[in-house]
Amino acid sequence: MSREAVRAVGIIEEVARVFREENASILLFKASVPPSGVEGEVRIIVSADLRDEKQAERIAQKLRRIRYVSRVEYAKPIIPGVGVDAWSHPQMLHGDRALVLSEIYMREIMVFGWGGIGPGFAGLMYRAFFEAGRKMYDELYAKLVRTREDFIKLLEARARLLGWGVLKVVELTEDKAVFRVYDNIECMSLKGIEGAENSMLRGLIAGVLSGYWKTDVYHIKPAETKCIARGDPYCQLEYRKEKYEPLV
Repeated sequence: MSREAVRAVGIIEEVARVFREENASILLFKASVPPSGVEGEVRIIVSADLRDEKQAERIAQKLRRIRYVSRVEYAKPIIPGVGVDAWSHPQMLHGDRALVLSEIYMREIMVFGWGGIGPGFAGLMYRAFFEAGRKMYDELYAKLVRTREDFIKLLEARARLLGWGVLKVVELTEDKAVFRVYDNIECMSLKGIEGAENSMLRGLIAGVLSGYWKTDVYHIKPAETKCIARGDPYCQLEYRKEKYEPLV
């Protein structure tokens, strides 16, 4: 659809009406709009339960008659009963390409890392994710954040959107920070692995904090005082702005 559709009232209703007239159940409806100042069209992707390709073509013809619609395409199931989004490549998040890593892969990475490498695996992951977190701060947070409250809101939202879990900032001062992470995918994957502890998310948050506190990896001391992998209801990550010697 052209960008004018963003300000048009009733467009979504018109799209939904076409499927209702065809007695087709909408299973998924999502829309994306290019950021302000960026060229591009509005995209709407609908997943629907249709009888056959004839019905799909009939719906497409009706959709093409809706105002502001510039193009309509549909994708047939790749195998019986399995339809996929054929257009959303690459996956994007806040302008960056994103990789979707399911829990089964996370679990295998943890099992192999801790089983084959041991504590050194945690040191490597902490440092790698620290550097990623710092770059994330420099390229995103530094441009958007104006206040302490802005920083907290963005940090909590990104942790959830990236799939780490539900992050809550318990305390944030100029030299101390305390976070709780509920439903933490990393530590849920660590259950049953002896001696394992949070390293990736701990490093990522430390890296972001280093930008907020204007310091480096050698002056943020991390600690995990509670962990889902050990049976606690949430993970608690604590940081202090003081001298620290990371393993890597």
